[in-house]
Amino acid sequence: MLFLLSFHLTSMRQKGFRHNITQSLAILPLVGLLAAVVWMLPDVRSLQLGGGLLVTFVMAYLVIECNNRYQLLRVRSRMNSVVFLALMAAFPSSHLLGWHLAPAAALLAAYFVLFRVYGQTCTQGTLFHVTLLLSLGCLVFPPLVLVIPFALFVAAVQLRALRPAAFGAAVLGWLLPYWIYAAILLALHGFDWTLLPAYYVDVLPQLPKFDYVAVNPLTWVSYAAVIVPGLIGTAHFYSTSYNDKIRTRQFLYSLTVLQIPVLLLTALYPEQSSTLLPLLVAVYAPMISHHLTLARGRMADFWFVCCTLAVAALIAFPFFSF
Repeated sequence: MLFLLSFHLTSMRQKGFRHNITQSLAILPLVGLLAAVVWMLPDVRSLQLGGGLLVTFVMAYLVIECNNRYQLLRVRSRMNSVVFLALMAAFPSSHLLGWHLAPAAALLAAYFVLFRVYGQTCTQGTLFHVTLLLSLGCLVFPPLVLVIPFALFVAAVQLRALRPAAFGAAVLGWLLPYWIYAAILLALHGFDWTLLPAYYVDVLPQLPKFDYVAVNPLTWVSYAAVIVPGLIGTAHFYSTSYNDKIRTRQFLYSLTVLQIPVLLLTALYPEQSSTLLPLLVAVYAPMISHHLTLARGRMADFWFVCCTLAVAALIAFPFFSF
């Protein structure tokens, strides 16, 4: 008994504090509780804050299910959802319940469904649902349409699931929400067909303003807090991808492709931070957690501490700024 206890303690010391944290099953409920406290601290009676927190917890659950089903981490860890919750808690502009959370929820649900096509022979229904989900997000945030071609590229190249019939189903899923929304508008306005041109103008992406000076400096810091660790995590994945199973590699490669349109949207519409920050967290959380959990060496431990302190500083800043 003493020998087993000694062996366990020695093993923990060899792994280091970072591995003990990232592979602990207690870290998720702890971070979830802290996120809830930070979220509701401004006004515990606010229904908008409570609604935003509830939607974020639902998205975090989807992240958990994605990791469980597709084994994005090769060790037993909840860091995907931990990173997601910690980053979402750090961005107060996204805390209120609103349509700005819908694009991130649509993207999370879309790539959760998209990964199902790996190994499938009949993919029409799955790809229909993928583009349908993304198209629903486009009704709220029209520039999200940029993600759809990249999702189809992933299905064709990484997951090898885009056949002619599946492509047709994907196009149908993409267009269906627009048709239904147009039909509802026509029905509400006495089938006045002259409204259709104005409707299609409303659902098309607006031209970028490129007014970077008007964006709050804290917003740029928030973008950097997701993008920099995300890119470092992506680079780490590419350098160590041989350690992952082929199936896991394909899923993570797919996520690196989906990063591209979200980064482009951030460059084009930086003023839409309440929408874009959750989108960035949705695509980068798996890469950040992959790096923080699986990287080795003292530099990885140092980077883990830096990331933790940076998120803590972002969370604390609104409460101590005057």
